[in-house]
Amino acid sequence: MTKRLRAGLLGAVFVGALGLTACDPGAQANTPSVAQDAITRAFGPTSDQAMRVAQCESNLDPSAVSSGGGNWGLFQINTVHRDSFQSVTGHSWSDVLDPYLNSQFAAWLYQQQGWSPWGCSWAA
Repeated sequence: MTKRLRAGLLGAVFVGALGLTACDPGAQANTPSVAQDAITRAFGPTSDQAMRVAQCESNLDPSAVSSGGGNWGLFQINTVHRDSFQSVTGHSWSDVLDPYLNSQFAAWLYQQQGWSPWGCSWAA
């Protein structure tokens, strides 16, 4: 066996033994997106329902803004909630596109009114 072949085999065994996944494109498939993490943290046991509503509302895009400009973020929070958003999250409306704050406010709104404020309430 040549030195080059031995080195190649040893390298293959080493990589296989360590279980390195750097070259595996599906290795991080189970890592949640920022949007998914924000929803899970805010909604806890109802996060599956919330995930479906947000998927329908914004396609899980934290920067989504409706065509008329009245609905913002993951949960498409309407501008009528501008003052409530600040009192609930402690942040100004300008932070409504933050996925964690948007989800926090959506969870609060859900606790107050259920899924009725959302056009995609059927997705829950």
